[in-house]
Amino acid sequence: MQIMQVGNELGAGKPYKAKLAAMVALGCAFVIGFINVTWTVILGQRWAGLFTNDEPVKALAASVMPIMGLCELGNCPQTTGCGILRGTARPGVGAHINLGSFYFVGTPVAVGLAFWFKVGFSGLWFGLLSAQVACAVSIMYVVLVKTDWEAEALKAEKLTRVEMGSCNGLRNKDNEKDEEMKGLLGNGNRNNKGDIC
Repeated sequence: MQIMQVGNELGAGKPYKAKLAAMVALGCAFVIGFINVTWTVILGQRWAGLFTNDEPVKALAASVMPIMGLCELGNCPQTTGCGILRGTARPGVGAHINLGSFYFVGTPVAVGLAFWFKVGFSGLWFGLLSAQVACAVSIMYVVLVKTDWEAEALKAEKLTRVEMGSCNGLRNKDNEKDEEMKGLLGNGNRNNKGDIC
């Protein structure tokens, strides 16, 4: 819900409220991540028993439950950060970070630990943990350090002005900027009059 609030506040021209909504969402994500760590540690021995009676499988699952909890500690803010990037009309940034983290960090670490260094099943989970850490740190850096909330609000105003002007037959005072923005949105659907809607 807070993630939608980021986009709404930017669209309303309120960058500080958008930033506040982003911070609240990230704070909630970290709290949920810590709750996940807690229950994986507390219920680590019992969790696998809900799915199997095989004792070796239970022992194997219990051995990686704390690692799984740490993965969730990274996953919650990482997912929320990607949502914030979508709210600021930058989903491509989140997609690139995810791609790099999981395929270029996590996969090599998992394969290396599990098969080359013979760590075994835990090595696969450590690979996932390394991907989650890389992804969460990168996304937090982009959201917390690199995001200029005032500029994002201005970008949202320009994007909504073009869409509203195109769909309602309104014209911007500066037609060159309007045409430039239409070019950015050129892949949108067009109605029968040729307007982007």
